[in-house]
Amino acid sequence: MLDFKGYLYALLFVIVLHILDRYLPKWFGAIPGTVYLLFILYKMFTQGFTLPMFVVLIGGEVILNGIWFEANESRNKKAQKKLEKMKAKDISNKPL
Repeated sequence: MLDFKGYLYALLFVIVLHILDRYLPKWFGAIPGTVYLLFILYKMFTQGFTLPMFVVLIGGEVILNGIWFEANESRNKKAQKKLEKMKAKDISNKPL
């Protein structure tokens, strides 16, 4: 039987991380990726280097950084839309 509890915890972690990346400062998104990298490197040096652990390192970093980049891109689009709305209001409120 599969370990559904582990998958549930991982899914919950990704959801919480995604929500926090959207509402906390931009630099916050770098913290989980850095901590994950240091943890996996520590495990690799203490338990020995294995190919599956290296794949887990790469896969985890891709997922964590993907969430962070997506949140930053969404934030930038939101700021751009607000800026365009402000410019449109300024242009429409200018006297002729």
